Amino acid sequence: MMTPWMKIAAAAAAGSLAALTALSQPLAQESGEGSQAAEAPAAMSADDVARRVQRFYQETSDFQAAFAQTYTDIAAGESKRSRGRVYFKKPGKMRWDYYSPTDATQRERVLVSDGSAFWIYEFEFQQVFKQCLADSQLPTSLRFLMGQGDLLEEFDAELSERSTAQAPELKLTPKEPTPHYRELRFRVDPQTFQVTRTTVYDPYGNTNEIVFQNTRVNRNLPDSGFEFEAPQGARLLNAQQECD
Repeated sequence: MMTPWMKIAAAAAAGSLAALTALSQPLAQESGEGSQAAEAPAAMSADDVARRVQRFYQETSDFQAAFAQTYTDIAAGESKRSRGRVYFKKPGKMRWDYYSPTDATQRERVLVSDGSAFWIYEFEFQQVFKQCLADSQLPTSLRFLMGQGDLLEEFDAELSERSTAQAPELKLTPKEPTPHYRELRFRVDPQTFQVTRTTVYDPYGNTNEIVFQNTRVNRNLPDSGFEFEAPQGARLLNAQQECD
């Protein structure tokens, strides 16, 4: 059986991947390229902010960051906190390394997507969960990951009730209803339009919040970092056909 964390990861994957669409904006202070005087967020509409986020995303080939994640289960009244590092590379590749809360060098689990499948491996239980992306609940998200999506075509955008000039926050509602998530929120850096925090709301009100720090972009991440081979002796929970 899948462990509770695997269930959380699988359920949150669609929303998490959708949220990643806007996380790879190049930082003007790092790249020094394409920088423009940022329009004051207070004078910008939600659509303006979304377009600026989209523009930066389209110019980015890869990014990496430290993250802190909080998954809140409303019905259970519980929150699960995790931390680690995330890596993303077009087209469709990503990797999440989760580390022990008491030992920053000890990995507890890893989630890897090579563009055709994603894998979740838990070190403690030596269990592997695999799912083909074509058969999963991620098609809308993958369009963004593969550079084919448009925020304003896929979502209705508005500024959230918590949005300020110093910390703009987009509220994104999918135009085509999905049973996997009902709303995304992006907290945006007002100068670079980098997304610094994402929150995914599922249909039951549960939230998956991810805060990103120390982001680095366009560092030509190697493809080998997004490959996964189940360790010897690991138990594959859902063996299935090869993924295209």
